[in-house]
Amino acid sequence: AIELAMDSVVKIFTVSSSPSYFLPWQNKSQRETMGSGFVISGRRILTNAHVVADHTFTLVRKHGSPTKYRAEVQAVGHECDLAILTVASEEFWEGMNFLELGDIPFLQEAVSVVGYPQGGDNISVTKGVVSRVEPTQYVHGATQLLAIQIDAAINPGNSGGPALLGDRVVGVAFQNLSNAENIG
Repeated sequence: AIELAMDSVVKIFTVSSSPSYFLPWQNKSQRETMGSGFVISGRRILTNAHVVADHTFTLVRKHGSPTKYRAEVQAVGHECDLAILTVASEEFWEGMNFLELGDIPFLQEAVSVVGYPQGGDNISVTKGVVSRVEPTQYVHGATQLLAIQIDAAINPGNSGGPALLGDRVVGVAFQNLSNAENIG
């Protein structure tokens, strides 16, 4: 399952410029952020809304490749912190696999989180067990929706990466608890 994920998870590079609420006639300075995403059916990439929020330019890179491809943001759901990207380049899709969505995991089931956390340029895999499944306040959208808590490290850059149970996606990494250790 992890081998399948290696050919499905991408690193996302976003240049964004958010609005200035103190000077509404101009935007704040541009900033660059990075996150993760994964390929789903229909040649689409699923990631977090906060990874591409206020984007002006978005690129994606496949695992093991130095080439970055231009991505277009097709849909953003800020309330659920999810976004869908597409890539027009046929070259990008060569060798890419898509991941299928699975069911909500049970407590104590082992999951793997795949992504590109800060501190390195290569893909990272962390494992943990499901410790809680309940509605939680989402930081990005300020909405209370279902969340699956795991005891694996999720760091900035992991956002948008899949949480896998076997070969199915059972969640998307999106936030950690700031006052706790190894809870995502």
